[in-house]
Amino acid sequence: MSEAIVDSTLSSSEIPQELGDEKKEDDSWCSLPDELLSLILSRVYFNDYPKFRATCTSWRRVSPPLQLTPHYPKHQSPCLLLHGRHRTIEFFNPMYNITYKTDMSELSHRTVYSFNHGWFLMGSRDGHHVFFLDPFTKVRVEIPNIPSTITFDKICFTSSPTSSDCMVIGFDICLGYLRVGFIKRGEENWTIEAFVSSKLWLRFHLSDSNPILYNGQYYCLDIAGNLGVLTPESVRDSWCIYPQRLPWNLRNTLGQSFIVESNGDILSVYVHCGRDRRVCVYKLDFSKMVWERIEDLGNRTLYISNTTSFSTNSTIGEMGNKIFFPKFNGKDGVFYSLVSKRYHTYGDDVCENPREIKELKEFVWATWVLPEFASFSGDDLKW
Repeated sequence: MSEAIVDSTLSSSEIPQELGDEKKEDDSWCSLPDELLSLILSRVYFNDYPKFRATCTSWRRVSPPLQLTPHYPKHQSPCLLLHGRHRTIEFFNPMYNITYKTDMSELSHRTVYSFNHGWFLMGSRDGHHVFFLDPFTKVRVEIPNIPSTITFDKICFTSSPTSSDCMVIGFDICLGYLRVGFIKRGEENWTIEAFVSSKLWLRFHLSDSNPILYNGQYYCLDIAGNLGVLTPESVRDSWCIYPQRLPWNLRNTLGQSFIVESNGDILSVYVHCGRDRRVCVYKLDFSKMVWERIEDLGNRTLYISNTTSFSTNSTIGEMGNKIFFPKFNGKDGVFYSLVSKRYHTYGDDVCENPREIKELKEFVWATWVLPEFASFSGDDLKW
């Protein structure tokens, strides 16, 4: 499937005359079948959603009102944010192999730490000024600056910043030394906990991906597959490291490691640094706190990146049992199939040549996003 570029900004000369003529709308744009309108809507993102609804009555009928839509419309697929230094950024839709361009100057010269609950957690380049951004409404929630005496490798948050129980937590874990900082909604200062792990010999070092929150605890993966678990409310007393014994052929060729929650399971995804960049998936056995190899994801699809990783249940059979990385072969997106054990482009071409696989372009700071629409008042935006 060839790539397409969709620009969200149209000049008045580019807008079809029929859209400004109500009588002609009845015979053309407004008379489009609902099935076709739903297909068009599936390719509409962010600030173009209200524009779609404002076109005419029939278009508005197939698109739920935002104030009544607590989550992103179900037909929408996750997209990959390819942010950069310019005002214009790109979103890549893996379902259609489409790159969508839009103006979002709020992301320019900023670092995206994580995305969850419909919000970006972002910061300045120096890592001390952090804030939340709703990419759909452009609304920001400012939070107190991180102390200048510490810089976090990873920063996450527990819930929407408009929720009373929202907490932001930062991690700085290197070898056996652990520093964790957190701040809750309503607080003005960060709390910093710093201590040495009892398993100093383990040399725990955070992996490529952010820690994940599961049942009130954060699960941290290190570059060797070892697992660290902590409870935010009692960091010093709860931090525990579970050493893992991955197969020797994986340990010796391990290139990247990621952790993701999927339908109540905690999965780890490993990418070999060998010529074929082979991918392996493990599931955590909670009774033993060890990783067990799995070969099949069923209808689940994993979206993996350094800042945000998540899982969806695919309603389209061909999308299941796949792992989507922020990688491209030229202009085509790339995914890994657990069925074929190979990388594929979205044109269904197989990447078999080791040189071709090695030359896949990876956007290290790209972020998978699945926006949620929600209404909130001015008081909700006060930290």
